[in-house]
Amino acid sequence: MNVKTNILLVDDREANLTALEAVLGNSRYNLVKARSGAEALALAPSYSFAVILLDVHMPVMDGFETAARLRAMHEHVGTPIIFVTAINKDDAFVNLGYQAGAVDYLFKPFDDNILRSKVAIFADLFEKGKKIEEQAQLIKFTANQERHLRLIQLENEILKRYQSVADSIPHSIWRSKPDGTMDYFNKVWIEYTGLTEYQSMGVGWQLAFHDDDLRSFLKLWMEKISNGEDFQVECRIRNAAGEMRWNVVHAIAERGAGGEIVAWLGTCTDISTRKEAEELLIRAQKQADAANSAKTNFLANMSHEIRTPLNSILGFSELMLCPDQSEEDRWQHLHTILKNGRTLVKIIDEILDISKVETGHIEMDISEMDVCHFFAQLKALLEVQARERGLGLRFDFSTPLPAKIVSDSTRLHQILVNIIGNSIKFTEKGQVEMDVSWRAGENPSEGTLHCQIVDSGIGIDKEDMQKLFQPFAQVDSSRTRKFGGTGLGLALSRRLAKALGGDVYIKESVKDQGSVFIVEIKTNSVPNSGVVTNFEKSYDHGAISSKNYNGQLKNINVLVVDDSVDNRNLITHFLKAAGATVDCAADGVEGVKKALEKDFQIVLMDIQMPILDGYKATTELRQKGYAKPIVALTAHAIKQERLNSIAAGCDDHLTKPIDRKTLIESVTKYVGASVVH
Repeated sequence: MNVKTNILLVDDREANLTALEAVLGNSRYNLVKARSGAEALALAPSYSFAVILLDVHMPVMDGFETAARLRAMHEHVGTPIIFVTAINKDDAFVNLGYQAGAVDYLFKPFDDNILRSKVAIFADLFEKGKKIEEQAQLIKFTANQERHLRLIQLENEILKRYQSVADSIPHSIWRSKPDGTMDYFNKVWIEYTGLTEYQSMGVGWQLAFHDDDLRSFLKLWMEKISNGEDFQVECRIRNAAGEMRWNVVHAIAERGAGGEIVAWLGTCTDISTRKEAEELLIRAQKQADAANSAKTNFLANMSHEIRTPLNSILGFSELMLCPDQSEEDRWQHLHTILKNGRTLVKIIDEILDISKVETGHIEMDISEMDVCHFFAQLKALLEVQARERGLGLRFDFSTPLPAKIVSDSTRLHQILVNIIGNSIKFTEKGQVEMDVSWRAGENPSEGTLHCQIVDSGIGIDKEDMQKLFQPFAQVDSSRTRKFGGTGLGLALSRRLAKALGGDVYIKESVKDQGSVFIVEIKTNSVPNSGVVTNFEKSYDHGAISSKNYNGQLKNINVLVVDDSVDNRNLITHFLKAAGATVDCAADGVEGVKKALEKDFQIVLMDIQMPILDGYKATTELRQKGYAKPIVALTAHAIKQERLNSIAAGCDDHLTKPIDRKTLIESVTKYVGASVVH
């Protein structure tokens, strides 16, 4: 069956089309006629033309524009166009036609034979081209058949290699169709998610994604499908154990020869460990910033708390020097100086203790303690503070208590003084009560000492309770700041209680009505020590009395080695008042010389001194055979300094500021003098 060759005739005049048809009409050609440029463009996609005869001058769209638009069509980018015109033979005009895509010009009136010849040439070329193309297709088809089995074999080999590589990579690998439906997952995905390959195909993979992340992931992917861009996003994917793990999903578009997307290739990489590390770093940074801010506020508050007693100490000391002060005024000034000095020491001790707790260097001295004696002394101390504020203070045993327990009485005393002292400080009327009970454990000798402190004070807002036990932070409001304090007492008390196996916490608090604090200490009862049932009847408060140290150190020779004149004078005064004979040295060199030359029963050795410090002086004395007691008396209060003192040869380590009682009792302990009451 012969197929006719298509020829396109374009002219706005029917007579011209008829003339062209009369010249070219035969059984070889299929003449397609168009009466305007627009009609020609509409017909063009439906045909493959051997040649186009195109009139130049037409209304609306002339031949030049029509030719340019035909050339822009993929099907006719190479179709020859012959312009047919009767108006202008000017070179510029002709060149304009060639620029528009013409291969030749025919000027009216045209020669019929020339028209037939030119059309025949292009028709022959077109038909031969088609035959060549058909032969090439036939050759290609034959060659393709010969290579088909080999290609299948190669594809299978490549696919196996691809799958082997994909399975060996420690990431989940997937591939989807252009529309996003999955058609491949590697072995890692199957093992990671626990979904089978069948379950994962199509849209089944979505079961592994967190619902919130899936929505955002699909939204992003749809955007990228429309513009063909690669993308990366973090999502939570459920693993085979049911855990939601963070993964980074990376997808790239695979493109065909024409640039179209033929598939999407992607990976899923578990980054949960990295995310956790990042979150820890962010949290640590926030905590560090908060800690820095809190410490800045703490230092400002600490400056205020330290300078306040210092101001009183310095101010009243200066008043003591004024000659117009009465004896009564001087005694009042001295009491004020002493009270503020003790306040200052308490502040410094709290700072040192919280530092030790934070660094894990806190020491516990666990020993037997008499329960009644302990609480009686505690009440005697706190009653002074309560009376000054016009408050009642009540202690009661709500259950029988072991008469003796094993704990660190010093630290327990410190905890309860902080908690009860706080209640007294923040209570303006009423009273503060403490009920003590014993809660036995599974082992009868083990239990918890439970102390409930109830006050009728200002109370604490709920939002402030969370930071109540934080170091370097305070409940900072106009209601609480007027009472002063470092803000370390509660934080330190909780840490000390935890070190003793217990805790300190606030049970309840009502604004303007009061608070209830709980102190718990894990401890053991001393076997066969008996029990006590009533606080008021269990201890003779008159037995708690101060010792009179007059004459206690009579006939005792003491050497005081200290580079500070004030410290030497103060210690000498304390010792002489107790009956001791005192000699002094201003540095380590002089101290060693005097200790070896004279008969002293004890040496009190300062540590930080010029020329020869206390460590080296003590070491030198021991090396030279000095066997008498040497007690370090220094402002260094941390554990390592005590260890250094003992290692240098000291028998004991006392920290400044030191009170008269501790000093005299320490000397008595090491020289064996009799205590006089």
